Amino acid sequence: MKKYILTFSVAYIIAMLAVLVIESFFEMPSTTSVICLIVGSFSAAARFVKEHQRIPDAAEKKSLVRGCLLASIIISIIATAISIVIFPETLPYLKMAMTQLPIWIWLIAITFTLLIHYLVLALSFGWMAKRFLPKSAT
Repeated sequence: MKKYILTFSVAYIIAMLAVLVIESFFEMPSTTSVICLIVGSFSAAARFVKEHQRIPDAAEKKSLVRGCLLASIIISIIATAISIVIFPETLPYLKMAMTQLPIWIWLIAITFTLLIHYLVLALSFGWMAKRFLPKSAT
């Protein structure tokens, strides 16, 4: 499963960089991060299906979803840290948000974000993986 999680991670990072470049030219909504998640998960699902000529079974799907979810969290934390280093003027806003917003708002936001990530990953390794199957394999 590691190579599929690595495929996800590389595609996710490349998509993040592409979105960053595109956003520097156009104003885009913040939901573009979901696009990066979709690119990464579709890439990993397509590679799995291509190599195994089947969709992941339940245990494999669970492992792939969890591994990719963890990878996306780690990548996002690293990207945020790099962003703060590159744009240190954003740090006071982040500190203000962290100190002035109640913890329950942070918990709701984090839970909602994780839920969206989980759903996208589950759909990618389930329903979308079926679409990557060659017609002769169905």
